[in-house]
Amino acid sequence: MDNYRAGKRSSISFGSFQRPMVNFNQNDLSYYSPRQMYAAQQPPTQQTPMGFYPCRYEANFPLYALDWSSEDYVAVGSYREDSYNKLQILHSSDVISWEKVGEANSVFPISKIQWCPNGGSQQLATCSDSLRLWTFTDFALEEQLNLSMQRYNKSNGNSSGAGNGGNGNAGSTATLGQLPPVSSFHWNPTDPNLLISSSIDTTCTVWDLQSSNYAKTQLIAHDSEVFDVKFLTQSTQLFASCGGDGSVRVFDLRSLAHSTIIYEPTSGHSSSSSQSCDHLNSGNDGNGGGSIGSSADNGQNALLKLESSPFDPNVVATFAQDSTSVLILDMRYPGTPVWTLDGHSGAVNQIQWHPTRHNVLLSGGDDCQALVWDLNTQTSAGGSAGSGGSGGTAKWSSGKMGVQSMDTPQQAYDDTNYEINNVVWRPEGDWFGANMGRHFQAVRT
Repeated sequence: MDNYRAGKRSSISFGSFQRPMVNFNQNDLSYYSPRQMYAAQQPPTQQTPMGFYPCRYEANFPLYALDWSSEDYVAVGSYREDSYNKLQILHSSDVISWEKVGEANSVFPISKIQWCPNGGSQQLATCSDSLRLWTFTDFALEEQLNLSMQRYNKSNGNSSGAGNGGNGNAGSTATLGQLPPVSSFHWNPTDPNLLISSSIDTTCTVWDLQSSNYAKTQLIAHDSEVFDVKFLTQSTQLFASCGGDGSVRVFDLRSLAHSTIIYEPTSGHSSSSSQSCDHLNSGNDGNGGGSIGSSADNGQNALLKLESSPFDPNVVATFAQDSTSVLILDMRYPGTPVWTLDGHSGAVNQIQWHPTRHNVLLSGGDDCQALVWDLNTQTSAGGSAGSGGSGGTAKWSSGKMGVQSMDTPQQAYDDTNYEINNVVWRPEGDWFGANMGRHFQAVRT
């Protein structure tokens, strides 16, 4: 096969920040060498296999977007800087061998995929130039609705060509690229009728699938591009966002006049952040100190991804552009991280909390590693009241000890050949998947 010039998929989907291009050579067969999942505390010469099965799917294009359903359907999206991108559905009956069971075309690169949180594999959403809903029935993948087009009162162009392998954009070609690109979104796990999306035009939009025009509300969330947004766990009202201004902000849909800044790169705002957090937790009306400020810094401290803990609504994880560290934030101690995870030697590209184990985080980066961090052992060993792996919320130190750092994960997967662009847990939590180069790789922990 000929060499293929593929784009390294950045955590930033659109806008002024793009990672450099790299080349992937399909003729390079060195990636078939054995891979290992090993305990990170052991030296590399003593790496011990931990039940790893080398199950891999190879596409004809670089992969970035990724999600894994409860029925072992994996949705992947391509990242090519042209108009020939793909959305594919993979399936495996044994998590060992994977095959493509559905495919559709996408003009723009897909920055995120999420299966509907109702537990099935019949509906999913993607974002790129627009926020789209798709149906997957009888192995046919079809575009169901373009929410962004509906928001701007334009046709969603789904009347023709949206079937399996079809374009899905035939009627909307004239409007492609005219809407502000959607950088990320989150489908509410508590109420599947609610979605929230972020955009490079500084806004966040809340979508209600039962509403006549689907858009529930839109607000200016940051001073610059908004790169990620998440509902807080078990909430349909509270959500957090991060963006190019380097801040993490928390909003309440019941009172959008003010936001709460729980983190920003400059220390001069720590006092107002603390007051804002107290205001949010108490539920009282007031200034809060969380209105849009002036912390834009031309993207030098841009926060690319945000992950809210599935068990503790106070805890979120994030990382900055080209940073090798993951920041763990707790709204009860605003203004500074409670933990920094420093095990990567290359830029972090994606993070995700474990779906069934408390305070366990997965990260993947440009150093070709996927690292599993267990904060329970560290909080217990450090004398803090850790929650353990059985339940409850994390209880960190009061913040008087300063930021605590962890540089050794509990487990690590090293590919050695390809940067890891995206990671996702299997819903049961016993496997995780990684997109690297043209490949989707499943790894058992």
